[in-house]
Amino acid sequence: MFHQTFASMNTRFSMVLPAIDEHHGMQLAREAQVLLQEQEVLMSRFDAHGALAALNRIAAHGPAPVPAALWEVLDACRRHHHLTGGAFDIAQGGPQGSRGMQLLDVDAAARTVRFDAAGMQLDLGGIGKGIALDAVRQRLLARGVDQALLSFGESSLVVIGKHPAADSWPVGVEDLFHPGRSLHRFDLRDTAMSTSGNRVGQAHIFDPSDGQPISGCRTVSVSCAGAADAEALSTALFVLAPARRVEVLRHYPCAQAVEFIYLEKNGHWTVEKRWQHD
Repeated sequence: MFHQTFASMNTRFSMVLPAIDEHHGMQLAREAQVLLQEQEVLMSRFDAHGALAALNRIAAHGPAPVPAALWEVLDACRRHHHLTGGAFDIAQGGPQGSRGMQLLDVDAAARTVRFDAAGMQLDLGGIGKGIALDAVRQRLLARGVDQALLSFGESSLVVIGKHPAADSWPVGVEDLFHPGRSLHRFDLRDTAMSTSGNRVGQAHIFDPSDGQPISGCRTVSVSCAGAADAEALSTALFVLAPARRVEVLRHYPCAQAVEFIYLEKNGHWTVEKRWQHD
C-alpha cells in the first residue's frame, strides 16, 4: 500500500495506491505533482503567467485566443452551464443581474472568447480541482494502475477500480461540527464524489441569477462518473431549489446526491437530511 500527501491547488492532495510499492509509488506521486502544477498554472486566475489569468486580462478588450488545454476546460464548463440551466456558472462580475456565461462571445472556429460586459472574470474554483483529479486519474490509468483513491481535502475525490478489501470504496459525508462522524455513505467504484457548501460564517457560492452569495450552513454532496462532473453538479444543486433539481439530474443519469442543512438554536447546532436523490 502506497500513500502520499502533498500541498497542491491551495489544499491537500492525497493519493492511495493499494497495489503499488514505495519505489513505484514515489515515481507516480512525482508525476502527479508535476501534472497538478501544470493544471494549477493553466486554471488559476491569480497566476500572472497562467492561461486563464491572461484570458481574464484581455478578453474584455476583444476576441482573445484560447490555448487548446484551456479551451477544453471552458468547453466542459459551457456544457455544464447548459445542462444545469445556468446554475453552474464560472463567470463573475458584469452588470447586476446578468446571467454570467451568457455574456461570453465564443467563436469555436477561431477558438476565441470575448467578454461582452466590462468587469467580467472567469473563475474555475468550482470545477478546477475536479478537472485536475480527472487528469491524474487518466495518467494513472495510462500507467497501468487499476486501484487508487485520489482526493483534494475532504471535498473532492475520485477512485479507480474497487477497494482492495471490497467491491467499492466507502466514502462518507462528514458532519461539519463532528469531524470523523459520517452522515451518509457513497460506495464508489470508478466514480467520483464532490461536496459543495457553506460553513458557519461563510458564503462563497454565488447565485448566477443575481450575483449574490447564498447564505445558510448546508452541504450538497454528489457522486458522479467523473470528478469534474461531480464538482459542477454539486455546485449547481447547491444553487437550485429542490423542485428544480430533478430536471437537471436527468442529464446526469448515474448521479446520486444528498443535502444536509445545519440549524442553530441557543448556540447548539443540529444537522438534518434535507433532500436525497438515488
